[in-house]
Amino acid sequence: MEQRELEVDLRMDKGKGAASRIRREGRIPAVLYGRGMETHSLSLNPEELKKILTSGARENTLIGLRIKGEGREKVGHKVVMLKDLQVHPTKRKYLHADFYAVAMDVKIEVEVPIHLTGKAEGVKTGGILEQPRREIRVRCLPSDIPEFIEVDVSGLTIGDSLHVKDIPSSSKFEIVAETNFTVASVTPPISEAKYEEIVAAPEGEREIAQPERIGEKKEEAEEGKA
Repeated sequence: MEQRELEVDLRMDKGKGAASRIRREGRIPAVLYGRGMETHSLSLNPEELKKILTSGARENTLIGLRIKGEGREKVGHKVVMLKDLQVHPTKRKYLHADFYAVAMDVKIEVEVPIHLTGKAEGVKTGGILEQPRREIRVRCLPSDIPEFIEVDVSGLTIGDSLHVKDIPSSSKFEIVAETNFTVASVTPPISEAKYEEIVAAPEGEREIAQPERIGEKKEEAEEGKA
C-alpha cells in the first residue's frame, strides 16, 4: 500500500487549555503511541490530514510522520496508521487524532474491503445478488496491506453462495476468520421465494391471497351498522 507523508509538530504542553489554544490557531491536537514506546503529544494541520484521508482507505492508510519541534530526534521517523479521529458532530471539522506507530517488519491484522466483480449468472435470470459481509480481516506486513480483495461472482447461479474458503489465497496476506462465513450469494426473486414457501407448507395451512371484493365489504359494513 502506498505511504503518505504528514508534517506534525511535537508539543510538550498538554491538557484542555493547550488543546483549545491549538484549535484557535487553526490546528488540531493529536497523540502518537505504539507498542513499547512512549506516548507523544502532537499538533497538525487538519486540512493536510483531510487530503490524505480523502485519497485512500482511512483505517489502512500508512502515514509517514515528518516530526518537527524540540525533542524530535528522540522520537525519530515513524510510520503510523490512524486509529481514531474525533469530528465535530455538526461542523464536521476534525478535532483530535490518534496515531498508532507500526513496525514495517511485523505483521498486523486489519479489515479490508471486499469488492465483488463480474455479473452473476443467477442475476441474469432474475436472481438477487446479496453481499452479507463487506469487509474481511487479514494478517500481513504493513507494506502488503491490500486496498481491497476482489471476489468474482460470475459463476453464481440462483441458490449458490461464496464463502471465505472460496477466496483465492495470496502470498502477501493471510485471511483471518473463525468461521467460514458467506461473502456473497444469489437468492431467488421475492415472488419465487414466496411461491416456494407456500408450496412447501402443508395443504391445510396454505394462505392464498384472494382479490379484494369492495362491494361485499361495503355490504358487510352496512349490515354491521344495522
